[in-house]
Amino acid sequence: MDVAPITVCTAHIPPRHELLTRAVNSVAAQTLLPENHLISVDYARRGGPATLDAALEGAMTEWVAILDDDDEFLPHHLETLYSVALETDADLVFSHFRYTSTGDGGHLERFRGVPFDNANPRPTTNVFLVKTDLALEVGGFSEGFDTLSYEVDSIGNRIGYDFNFIQKLAALNSNIVHTPEVTWIYHVENGSTLGMPNRW
Repeated sequence: MDVAPITVCTAHIPPRHELLTRAVNSVAAQTLLPENHLISVDYARRGGPATLDAALEGAMTEWVAILDDDDEFLPHHLETLYSVALETDADLVFSHFRYTSTGDGGHLERFRGVPFDNANPRPTTNVFLVKTDLALEVGGFSEGFDTLSYEVDSIGNRIGYDFNFIQKLAALNSNIVHTPEVTWIYHVENGSTLGMPNRW
């Protein structure tokens, strides 16, 4: 089995121990394996961004791939994103997903297949592949973001740390590439904490 210079980073909260097993198994089932899977546990209720940063800081590979502890990669996720990254000389690659509740991308479905525009950055999710050095250069996920903020966009969706991160990369004119292929499953049946430490 081929291995890529990728570290999967997962922020984990203790109540999701059983869900984490599913996420870990989905990483182990990849057609292109990562070098490592780092899991940071939020024992101190720091919130998702800071917990994810703790994993990011431990990555020793060229790339990091983000996976929430309650979601899962489809088997071709890393192979697809890594191939696109090499083909396009991307700094960050994000794919599409399917919600377990609706079978589509919900409010992000309208963006499926639409090229990313740095001049008009749009929300994605935090399940992407990004160059490790660049992620650290912009201060990771917590710098410039208030974990307790509940600012919403024009249609009422919370503007999270994933969008904050994307905006920081767009400001540097990074090569952000979108592939419309569905490569992961967004589980919503257990409720979302939105990375906020006061929601669990």
